[in-house]
Amino acid sequence: MKITRAKSSTAGSILLVSLMLTLILGILLGSYLYLTQSEVLTVSRSQTWNSAMIAAEAGMEEGLSLINLYANSGTPLSSWPGAAGANGWSSPQNNVYYLQRNISSNLYYRIYITNLNNTPVIKSAGFAYFPRTGGYVSRAIMTGNQSGSFFLGAVLAKRKVDINGSAVFDSFNSADPNYSTAGQWDINKRKAGGNIGSIQSNVVATVAGSGNAKVYGMLATGPNSTISVQGNASAGSIAWVDGKNKGVQSGWSRNDLNVSIPDAPPLPTASYLSLPSPGNRVLNAFGGTIYYKATTAYQMNSKNYLLITNGTVVIDAQQGISMNAQTTIQIASNSKLILYLGTQNTQLNGQGLLNGSGNATNCIIYGKNNCNQIEMNGGSTFIGYLYAPYADITLNGNSDIIGAMVGDTFQINGNMDFHYDENLGGPQDGSSIYRTVYWHEVAP
Repeated sequence: MKITRAKSSTAGSILLVSLMLTLILGILLGSYLYLTQSEVLTVSRSQTWNSAMIAAEAGMEEGLSLINLYANSGTPLSSWPGAAGANGWSSPQNNVYYLQRNISSNLYYRIYITNLNNTPVIKSAGFAYFPRTGGYVSRAIMTGNQSGSFFLGAVLAKRKVDINGSAVFDSFNSADPNYSTAGQWDINKRKAGGNIGSIQSNVVATVAGSGNAKVYGMLATGPNSTISVQGNASAGSIAWVDGKNKGVQSGWSRNDLNVSIPDAPPLPTASYLSLPSPGNRVLNAFGGTIYYKATTAYQMNSKNYLLITNGTVVIDAQQGISMNAQTTIQIASNSKLILYLGTQNTQLNGQGLLNGSGNATNCIIYGKNNCNQIEMNGGSTFIGYLYAPYADITLNGNSDIIGAMVGDTFQINGNMDFHYDENLGGPQDGSSIYRTVYWHEVAP
């Protein structure tokens, strides 16, 4: 018997399987193309989203630059609205200032500054073009700002802060009787505000403490920098430090310090007398302000002294000051010293600067742009504030420091006590800036 195979049936099955495989591959390929297209769309939108924020931040920087136009100058900080028009801003209504600026053909920002009670609030919205929709993606940020000084704590540096020995840092407030006695530091009223900071970014151990150093306060660095605390060193709250804990208390460090340290205020425009040669000298301001300059290095030896009395004395030490042995600069209780330091290394040794008023605002030291090194030694008490953003500052010995300091770097040795006066955090004559007190994203 002859059997005949059903070839057409087999061929039909193969064709059906082939069609099904082709359909499956087509679906898979279509899905892949769809996912790829979706991914491209997502990436494109994400890039546009990020670009909008970059634009918003650029606008915020321009807004902050406007309100700080007169920071660290002789012009009142609050005078910025008078210069808004000259800088391209309009004022659509009272106390509101507006600017729109194009970054490119597809990217721009709009800024609004509302200035009520001299506390400007800035809103900046960035707009980035999204080709796939033909419209703009927008994001916005808002900051609140208030006037204050550059003193955020005991020590603020552009770069490194290195603390050795048994230095102690804390704070008080000379204007608040709850945290001072007759305007002076009182150990029973101390606060944990002796903050130490560096604005440097991406550096290992930009703030370093070792030995038996005690910091009643925060340690802060710029973005991505680190803090190193070794030995018995401790930083944090009063309870933490007094509890003999080592290291940094949780929540008492940060690495997002983002502030500017501008140049020192410019030298006042005035007629300057020649500073009398070193000796036992009395500088009498006769109830007003008197100006002196020293064009060469001012070298004080033996028991030389300068007595500042009866008003404000401004000294332009163009080549710095060197104090040795038992020399002193004395500030009478009714007087004020503003000292500008220039080139050469300044050494404040001996008995140092004696501030008879007990008020840090009556002893002000500014380092000009060419002032690159300041050294303070000895065991006397320094009451004042030092602002020298280009200087490497070395503090040695067992002295007490009451006030605040800003410099390029700090090397702190010995057993000194540093008491930051929080009253200096408010606006100061000639050295004020609008500081951002909050920054967050808001609806455009």
